Amino acid sequence: MDKVFCISYSDFGYLLSEQDWKIEIKKLEDYEYGVYEDILSCGPFLIKRRFLSNLPDIFGDSSEKKSEPVLPEEIKRFILKREDSDVYVISSSDFEQLFSDEKRDEYGCVSVELNRITCKCADPEDLAEDVVILASGGIDLNNPDLNL
Repeated sequence: MDKVFCISYSDFGYLLSEQDWKIEIKKLEDYEYGVYEDILSCGPFLIKRRFLSNLPDIFGDSSEKKSEPVLPEEIKRFILKREDSDVYVISSSDFEQLFSDEKRDEYGCVSVELNRITCKCADPEDLAEDVVILASGGIDLNNPDLNL
């Protein structure tokens, strides 16, 4: 089975806000339209948050307002890795129910077999928004022209 890391939503928020993230913004070249990704790294963690270069018109006539334009299905909005292993974020209460017998590391993570995660994981759109709010350090992560 595949070993993955799992972290509670509250520990994920703490990780985002309390670490000093190195930030890079780059354009993904495999797409005809402007797809960019924020690359945040700190210690063993790597976060990729993808976005379109053109922000939505907040005055547009859309029935469903999103904080960011929806990406095409083939593009993952949010990727979280730790030393080349996937990290899954789950609600804090589900985390306690599933992993109360596991020892957390210094980041609040547990290393488990993928099949031990028997609950729904956090929404990638919400996690991507959390990155913008908590880990940006005041940097506009939606600005593809930003030179860091």
